[in-house]
Parts: sequence; C-alpha cells; structure tokens
Amino acid sequence: MVTLLLSAGACGSGSGDRRARPEPSPATTSASPTDRTTSTEEAPSERANCPSNPARRDPDGPRAQAQVLQENGPRVEAVVYPRPEYKGNPWSQWGQGIVLADGRYLSTIGDHLGADGNSYLFVYDPDTRELTRFADVLSQVEHERGAWGYGKIHAQLVAGACDEVYVSTYWGSRKGLAYSSTYDGDLLFRIDPGTLALEPLGVPVPKHGIPSLAGFAPDGLLFGEAVDPAISEDRDRGSFFVYDTERNGLAFESEHGDHIGFRNILVGADGSAYIAAEGGRLLRWRPGGGELEELPATLPGSGRLRASTAPGPDGTVYGVTENPDRFFALHPDGAVEDLGEARDYTASIALHPDGDRFFYVPGAHGDGYEQGTPLVEVDAATGDQKVVAELNPLAEQQLGLTVGGSYNVAVDPSGDRVYVGLNAAERGSEEPFGEVVLAIVHL
Repeated sequence: MVTLLLSAGACGSGSGDRRARPEPSPATTSASPTDRTTSTEEAPSERANCPSNPARRDPDGPRAQAQVLQENGPRVEAVVYPRPEYKGNPWSQWGQGIVLADGRYLSTIGDHLGADGNSYLFVYDPDTRELTRFADVLSQVEHERGAWGYGKIHAQLVAGACDEVYVSTYWGSRKGLAYSSTYDGDLLFRIDPGTLALEPLGVPVPKHGIPSLAGFAPDGLLFGEAVDPAISEDRDRGSFFVYDTERNGLAFESEHGDHIGFRNILVGADGSAYIAAEGGRLLRWRPGGGELEELPATLPGSGRLRASTAPGPDGTVYGVTENPDRFFALHPDGAVEDLGEARDYTASIALHPDGDRFFYVPGAHGDGYEQGTPLVEVDAATGDQKVVAELNPLAEQQLGLTVGGSYNVAVDPSGDRVYVGLNAAERGSEEPFGEVVLAIVHL
C-alpha cells in the first residue's frame, strides 16, 4: 500500500478547431503496479454546496440544425455532427453521451489519429434543436506538434455530485505510440454543467489509455479502466482505478491478473464497481473496501462484460456481454439473471427512468445497417424485445448516409427521448465510418 494523491488541475476552456497552447496540464504521480489505496490522516474535505442556479453559457461554435426524418410512429430527428473539415482516420464516435440536468445533451467525436490526434465535444439543445461544437481536447492542454494526441474519447461521459461531467481521452491509435514531454498517457477533464468550461485534471494513470469510465456521484468517485498500450491489443492488460473527485487524485488502483475486457464498469446502487474477469466472472470493488474481490456468479454463457445501465429504481443493473452477446440483470442480492440474446454485438445500453425497459442498437461496429440499424426496446422483466424505429432507411433516404452502428445510446431523464449516436458514411460506401449522426427518437 502506498499513498497516492494527484494535484488538482487548473481551469481551462475553449472552442478552437485545433492547436491553441494554454498552460501545461498538471504533473501526475505514478505508483507501483500492485493494489494500492490512498492513506491519509486528513479527514475528507466537505463538498461545497452545489449551486442552485449555475451560470449558463450558450456556446458559439460551429452548429447544425436537426431535421425531422419521420413525423410519427415515433417521431425521429437527426443531425450530422458539424465536425472540422480536415481528414480523420476516420471520424468516429466511441463513447456514450450524457444528458445534463437542464436537458441539454453532451457527446463527443474524434479524428482517430495518433500523432496530433484530437477529440471534440458537442452539446445538443432540445429547445433549439441545434448541435453545437463547444470545445476540443488539444486546445485545453500543452501539445507539441507531432507528439501523440487524443484521437478518441472512448469512455462514457460521467456525472458528478453537482451535475459536473467527467470525460477521459483515449489514443486514436496505439500503433507507433510514443511518449513525450506533452503526452504521458490519457487525460481526465471536468466539465462545468452550466458554462461547459473544461478543467484539466491531468493524467490519472501515467503511460496508459482510458477506454472506460463510470462513477458513483454520492461518494464523489470515478471508476476507470486503464490500458497499457505496449501490450498486445489481442489481450489488453492494465489496471482498475478509483479516482476521488473531491481530492482530485487516485484513491485505489489494482492490476489484477484476471482483469479482462477493459470496456465497461458496472456500478451498483450501493456504489460497488464490477469489472470483467476471465471465464465470465466479475471482480468487485466496494466503497471503503480494499482489494478487488472475485465473485462466484458468472455472466450468461461465460461472456465478457461489455456495457451496462445505471441502477433501476429497485437497484437492479442491466448489462450485456460479448461472446456471446446476451443480456442479463444483476440484482441487489448479487444474483445474475439471463435475459436472452442480443441481436448482435452491442456496446451501449440505456435504462428508461421507470426501470421497466432498456434500449440498444445492435451491430455496434458497423454492420447494424444490415438489420436496418434498429433502436430496440427490451422488457426488463421478461427480456422480450421490440423494434422502436429502424434508423438506417430514414438516414439513407433523407441524409444520404448509411448509419452502421452505435456506441452511444442515452435516455433523457424525462423518459421522452432516446439519443443515439451513429457512426455513418456516404450511402454505398464500403466502410461505415467517416461521419457521425445524432438521432433523437421521441418515445
């Protein structure tokens, strides 16, 4: 066990296309590759009261207007992300967005580049039906041209205790990745929910990328998976970490030998975090606990944890595995219930606020169009499925784009809208990437 507490980051904001150079992001402290928990005699600082009426800034970056693709049964709108005009490799979206308390929706795209890679943040306002680009990563940190960048935001955006949002970067490609004075691993940021200003928090796990992030807002904790890029992509290795957002530093980190997947962290209603282990097993970290503990229950078909929802009203969390693609419910008593087969590879699922159903889009990595790129509703009690809307025919007819798959499904807390981020390409293209489309399905 060693003490590990990172320094707080300096505030920053901006919405430029690429290469602004503000002050360097804060230095971080590395630690040895064993289980480790923060130890300190100081009592945790009390969280300041959340502002009742936070200042709101409407961004003035490039924007695009949503258009109606289908008026009834249900109403479907869509907007193509107003991305920069330079060539990506390809432009794509890999992480799940989030709805703010005021109803606006945040999401991201990236250029998928390694050297000089950059990712961009967007806000959709359901009142104006406009999608606006409000920030990019490279303008928030010191970056040396030609050095490695941040070509993806792969993890989901995560809400904090005061509706702030946390976002982590991920390399666009690990091929040829090199560290430098301005790239020592991937970054964590905090977003002000009103002004949308970004605060850099530094590199939580040096020389690692962050493909997944989750959180437990009541305790001010973030949970992350950090991947070592030097290890074969066929079998990622790295660590599970817990980040204390009050202290702006790591509270726990573990390189457990059975940890696999590195694509999702399931969070229970009590704040426990679950990650994938060999053989369909789960490893659990409990608040106030120490080591990761191995659970006896296994996931359906011994599949690997791929995506999960927030807890429902009764504390049940719903998830989906990969190889095989199956849905399950993790009940508060620890029991795992098989809910049946997903239609194809599924990388994002979202629970309706009522807790009685969840939504997904099959064929995440680009072949969803073969099924019509359906938004599918799953009955949480029975596992029965029904198609809410087929999105690809609408997009091809009215946008001239084939929408191939989604890593980004989110339900508005009102329960009235489902946001679906879709990787897309010109109709007839052999590769279903290059553009990104936001679909808004009204329930």
